[in-house]
Amino acid sequence: MDIERELKENRKIVDSLIEGRFPKNIDVEYLTWLAGEAPYSYDPDVIQKTIFEPMWDLLSRGGKRWRPWLFIILAKNLKVDLEKYQELAIIVELLHNGSLIADDIEDGAEVRRGDKAIHVKYGLDIAVNLSSAMYFMPLRILMEMDVDDSTFRRLINAYLEDMIRIHLGQATDIGWHRGLKDPEEITVDHYLQMCANKTGVLPRLAARFAAIAAGLNEEEERRLGRFAETIGVAFQIQDDIMNVTGAEKLGKAFGEDITEGKVTLMVIHALSKASEEDKKRLKHILSLHTRDGALIEEAISILRKYGSIEYAKEFARNMIRESWSSVEGLLPDNEYKEKLRDLANFLVEREF
Repeated sequence: MDIERELKENRKIVDSLIEGRFPKNIDVEYLTWLAGEAPYSYDPDVIQKTIFEPMWDLLSRGGKRWRPWLFIILAKNLKVDLEKYQELAIIVELLHNGSLIADDIEDGAEVRRGDKAIHVKYGLDIAVNLSSAMYFMPLRILMEMDVDDSTFRRLINAYLEDMIRIHLGQATDIGWHRGLKDPEEITVDHYLQMCANKTGVLPRLAARFAAIAAGLNEEEERRLGRFAETIGVAFQIQDDIMNVTGAEKLGKAFGEDITEGKVTLMVIHALSKASEEDKKRLKHILSLHTRDGALIEEAISILRKYGSIEYAKEFARNMIRESWSSVEGLLPDNEYKEKLRDLANFLVEREF
């Protein structure tokens, strides 16, 4: 697919942008730029080993970089001056990777992108601090951006609002897999809002950044943000599907979502259709947080029995179709509009 080739090419561009601002090797001069003049003395060697080395370890493992590419495609479609605004792509990608570190800690995941999760490889203390650092370091880009006060305020507001929302989404997800609510009481709308807050916020932020940089009004910004948020939700649904059908392609452990007791769209659907016996069994296995392969397979077999995997797949496809129709008229007709539609479709049809 052309989209796969373009994603690979975009990754090189994004990584080059990231390295330009957040290099693999740092010194005192760099830390002075990042955090200001030290009243005493920075220790760049230790900061190198506790922030920049593990950060670049994670970044170098892969990742599709589709969120910053979404920003770049939209920016080009809307004729944004990318010489001025291209570094906004860095913000979206660093936030995403910081959230992955936090997510793995909170879920007790051991594998990320085919290697040990950062908290397993470097220690919990380093991972917690790094995740937080990756939420805040990108603000330096906004602080130095040469824009008018109104544009700056809109960019900062978008950043802060969506960073609040990502924590609400993660809190909801954590509460569910800790059993704070009976899975049968969790509705499809509950799940979609959790995903919108957790996985939808960064593509939403990418789209909002593009809209603001293009000088669109706040209603147009909202519409584009909602479209991108929906792409993120559909992406999450496909991720959930792949976790129970081909997790190794994601660089994750097979059935990790079952181990974590995650309430996915597939689980919600199965619980709405299953017999009382199957409902009870599925809920019990999810509550065990088991790594037993036989129990994981049993849970997945219940999802298959009630057509829940196929249901989720079609649900995601319908979301993309409906969301695209809501913004098609807002976007100028050019090659980047078609790339945007191709990207949206790819994210729900992909197998990696």
